[in-house]
Amino acid sequence: MKRVVSGVVTVVLASLAWCGLCLAADGPLLFDLADNNLKISTFYNGTTLDVTGKVPADHDVVVQVSGPRKDVHLKEKGKVAGFLWMNKTDVSLENTPAVYMIYTPIGRPAAAFLGPHLNVGYKALLRDITISPASADKAFIFAEYVKLMEKSGVYAINEGTVRYGEPNNGMKEFAATLTIPSKMSAGAYKVTALAMHDGVVTNRVDKNLTLELSGLPAVISSMAYGRPLLFGFMAVFIAIGAGLVVGFLFRGGGGAH
Repeated sequence: MKRVVSGVVTVVLASLAWCGLCLAADGPLLFDLADNNLKISTFYNGTTLDVTGKVPADHDVVVQVSGPRKDVHLKEKGKVAGFLWMNKTDVSLENTPAVYMIYTPIGRPAAAFLGPHLNVGYKALLRDITISPASADKAFIFAEYVKLMEKSGVYAINEGTVRYGEPNNGMKEFAATLTIPSKMSAGAYKVTALAMHDGVVTNRVDKNLTLELSGLPAVISSMAYGRPLLFGFMAVFIAIGAGLVVGFLFRGGGGAH
């Protein structure tokens, strides 16, 4: 009996020691958003969002904003008859995030924190996206799609934007200011902090972020989906009213000469 008890105690102590080593290697990651719910009001034109946290002093942090996933349908252009640029075929990108923004640490090249092996960055994203037809040039189409989304401000690799504080008791504070563009529509998103050490992701923390319509945009959206007929009449009346106002202003200015 004593041997059994002794064996159990040994196993428990060994397990605790192993867990302690794991925690020491990975280290805690503390992370929070200044606000989890952002309002899109009448004069909304995008905003910023501060994130803060703590990480082991010998670790780096990458912050990622993503979601929601959707299927995208595009027209691929190309030369027809050797000289005419026209829409050649339909192309679909499945499981594509509507938003994908990465923030990397200051003073380090972004490439050190990106790649399929880390599941971070455009190459990792390309691996998870299905592009059809199968004969399509997947790399080219995805690269062109990324350019389009970057121009809209919803895709970005923001190099050198995660700031660090001075180490204290084996930990250091980090902070970053996220850009929330006006093209980022109402919906549910995910903000992720990734702790990295020696080219390996050791820990991650996810936070939910919601963009919500407020005020007049919320009323218009509710009416468009809940009372489409009334919304249609209102849209017609507004268009007619705007036309009358413009006509009156031009007549008041003496008309064209």
